[in-house]
Amino acid sequence: MVEIRALKIRITGTVQGVGFRPFVYRTAVALGIGGEVLNDGKGVLIHAYGASTALNSFLEALTEQAPHLSRIREIRTEPLATSYAATKFLIADSKSGSGRETDIAHDTATCGACLNELHDPANRRHLHPFINCTDCGPRYSLITGLPYDRSNTTMASFSMCERCREEFLNPLDRRFHNQTVCCPDCGPRLRIEKGDGMQIDSNDPIEECRRFISEGGIAAIKGIGGYHLACRADHTPSVATLRSRKRRPSKPFALMVKDMDSARRIAVLTPNDEALLRGPEHPIVVVPKRKSRLVSREIAPGVDTLGIMLPYTPIHHLLFDRDVFRVLVMTSGNMSGEPMVHTEENARSSLVGIADLFLTHNRPIHVRVDDSIVRFAAGGPLLLRRARGFVQQSLPSPFSVEGIIALGGILKSTVAVGGKRNCYLSHYVGSLHNVNTLRALEEIAGHLIDLLDIRPSVYALDLHPCGLQRSLAAETKVPVEFIQHHHAHAAACMAENQVKGPAVCVVYDGTGYGEDGTLWGGEILIADYHGYRRAAHWSPIPLPGGEQAIRQPWRIALGALHSRMGDCALESAAPGVSKADREAVVEILRSGVSCPISSGIGRLFDAMSAALGICRVRTYEGQPAVELEAVADKTVTEIYDDMPIHKKDTTVVLDGPALAAAALLDMRRGTAVSRVVSRFHNTIAHATIQTVQKVAERERLDTVCLSGGCFQNVLLLERTITGLENTGLKVLIHRCIPSNDESTAYGQAVIAGARRYWKRCGTRGPNITSLART
Repeated sequence: MVEIRALKIRITGTVQGVGFRPFVYRTAVALGIGGEVLNDGKGVLIHAYGASTALNSFLEALTEQAPHLSRIREIRTEPLATSYAATKFLIADSKSGSGRETDIAHDTATCGACLNELHDPANRRHLHPFINCTDCGPRYSLITGLPYDRSNTTMASFSMCERCREEFLNPLDRRFHNQTVCCPDCGPRLRIEKGDGMQIDSNDPIEECRRFISEGGIAAIKGIGGYHLACRADHTPSVATLRSRKRRPSKPFALMVKDMDSARRIAVLTPNDEALLRGPEHPIVVVPKRKSRLVSREIAPGVDTLGIMLPYTPIHHLLFDRDVFRVLVMTSGNMSGEPMVHTEENARSSLVGIADLFLTHNRPIHVRVDDSIVRFAAGGPLLLRRARGFVQQSLPSPFSVEGIIALGGILKSTVAVGGKRNCYLSHYVGSLHNVNTLRALEEIAGHLIDLLDIRPSVYALDLHPCGLQRSLAAETKVPVEFIQHHHAHAAACMAENQVKGPAVCVVYDGTGYGEDGTLWGGEILIADYHGYRRAAHWSPIPLPGGEQAIRQPWRIALGALHSRMGDCALESAAPGVSKADREAVVEILRSGVSCPISSGIGRLFDAMSAALGICRVRTYEGQPAVELEAVADKTVTEIYDDMPIHKKDTTVVLDGPALAAAALLDMRRGTAVSRVVSRFHNTIAHATIQTVQKVAERERLDTVCLSGGCFQNVLLLERTITGLENTGLKVLIHRCIPSNDESTAYGQAVIAGARRYWKRCGTRGPNITSLART
């Protein structure tokens, strides 16, 4: 007689909303195992009864044959002490409970099987704009609660028709237990409206929208995570009108292409780029431009790349069906600087002055989520913006971060919510320059806290005294921890790569509030999760006029170069600027009034871009540096020799203004700007490598972490990595999250967790200097 064993199997990770229960059901039935599977707040729970050989095969299949969209974090098993042995296997009702730990399924692009049905005239879902299955479609953006069931999504108000219910209950059907199953009979439904809200009576809203766009119109299209603004990419008047209405004079627009052939016609693609474009996330992928009549010059002025994506919803695929156009502008539906619009009410109030036609539908979006942006660099995918398709997956933490709510930085804000040993980092929200973005941050923080059943115990905030996030924490009676900006960057990179620390951490960005009250951003730190020491940094640059200097980088160029070149910098540092304006800035420099200083590498890039005549006035964040990188001749490997490196007490200071002066003099001698720009990049990388090598040797460390927005500059990143690895150091970078300020909330949460751990231990934590030398 075969002995029957009973096992309780707990599976955590991304295992809800990805077809995991149907997979478990089919596998168990095939192996003759009895029991049940259900969703709960922690993931998937299985009670399995069967012979030892069958259960062993079952456990092996759970890891080796799991649905491709799932990500298993852990499988725990324990014997069930029971004399009962189920002979049938079933999918049981979900249980809610407390202490939720499950990752939340991603929104994913329409799969091949659904696309085949979409275009099959004999299929009952032919041309259905909401077709989906267990392998694809919206998840994160429509989840209102856990566990993942239809009743906890915005599909709750749509009752399944009889045929959809048959599919839902059929174990052999692709839509078995697909919580978002729907069809033309049971909704949702499209509709089309004019800019004034008047509904257009049309049997084919897609065709109406397609015709309108083809004639040069601008349409607002409701998608998975919000509204897009769409127009023809080859029609310069439409692009110019969109720029004017959206108040976005020069920032590149994202493009959606009909198919891979269209992508190859407008961009130079590698196999790695194509793999990213085709991935289930379907992100925007940044790739080199190709000259093409399909794309207006006004799409991405001043840069040598395009951001392109493939259609990822049935609505997108249907828009491209008739070959009326092959490339569309598909940019976020918002006024520049505002959060993406995701409700019909907000669309009518915010987008009416931009779009003249609205293609919308009656499936609510619960969580606004923008498109992700990725670039292949340094041997792998580099996330520039983490949003649709990449959230919500938890991140590891070396300390318990339970109850910690971290609110990130002022720019590229995110929020991190702490579980026991995992941190849930939100998608990109935006920069906190206005109340609407602050409210969007508050909205997603509240959603994650409720969704994961978190009881806040600590708020972790940036050290900057002017951060708008402080108002959110002030509304609660929860204790607050303040975290230095660049330490948060360092901790985020260490935690993502599961480094215990300490490590040499290079953090290069535009700005971050330093502990001395000045602005930092060119930092080489010795850091662990408890503390850090500033081993080296770039010399501060004056910002005459403060925020005005960041908007007008010629002021930064004048400030950086005047200290090295005197009055002869007046004209050469700010070409095209009036003599009166230049002299006014020099007066600010001499008085020191309204003239903060910054050691940020981002500001050094701004200065160089302006001094070389590439970008004197900034219209979007990062523009001077992006346009500077675009000019560089990537084949040039020379550097500027003898860049001054000073020592202040025990801290090394690298002389950025001297480097800028050397580059400017090089151009004045007749060297091509493209060569000057490359030498400038190379010298920053070379000085960093030399300094890091000396610091690592002195501190007996072998690991280097690179973080900060400046490491989204691929030329700087790859040159720095190569040089550091050639010295024998182990180099770690961000791969799961962006290196920009989106990562700081994660770092804040981990640091707050470390502080709490050491406080509970009754100590102040390890001394970073002695720890580094042990």
